[in-house]
Amino acid sequence: MSEARQRIRARFRKGERVRHISHLDVLRYWERAIRRAELPLCYSQGFTPHPKIAFAAPLPLGFIGEGEIMEVLLEERVPLDRFAADLSAQTTADLEIREASEVALGLPALPTLLRWADYRIPLEGVTPEHAIESVNAFLATETFPWRQEREGKKAREYDLRAGVASLTTTDVEGSAALDARLSCGQELTVRPEQLVAALFPTATVERYVRAGLVLEEPSAALRAWREKGRYE
Repeated sequence: MSEARQRIRARFRKGERVRHISHLDVLRYWERAIRRAELPLCYSQGFTPHPKIAFAAPLPLGFIGEGEIMEVLLEERVPLDRFAADLSAQTTADLEIREASEVALGLPALPTLLRWADYRIPLEGVTPEHAIESVNAFLATETFPWRQEREGKKAREYDLRAGVASLTTTDVEGSAALDARLSCGQELTVRPEQLVAALFPTATVERYVRAGLVLEEPSAALRAWREKGRYE
């Protein structure tokens, strides 16, 4: 692997027109965009070198992502404004960089830092009154045992309530919509489809929007170290 000199964390959007593009194709898209922007991307060693691009969590097929996170390792240091501008010039409005920041090379791998995912879920066939009643009843419970059937795999049983940090409803032109912060880490991941199936089994969801991802904050010492401009 070429030696990494810089680790850049970028938030990006995956919009409506590309929501059915697979995660692998998204990776290839960013690799091509970075190469066209002539940014010094790091690659692994071996017969088939792989670009050193990491994602916090793959976005399920068909979902819109408003605040996805990826990290890119570069073998030469590049000013952040140049990284963002040059890469943005190679992208479309439906796969675009929202912001970029530099993080310490020594931080743990990006997926291990992920803790929560925020979702916006429009519900068809559910009135706002019904949604409020169901959400309040769910939030009032201490536990909510849930069994997730998986095709070709053993069913998964877990406490759905433990994986929901917050859940609210809004009225969108007479129909209900949910705003949910769900566990999205190595210990427990709650998919929004399971939340809807548990609370609103007859509802229809045309599209799910992952509004953002929440990472575990680094320690105070590491934050101070980073603020001094040391990223090694």
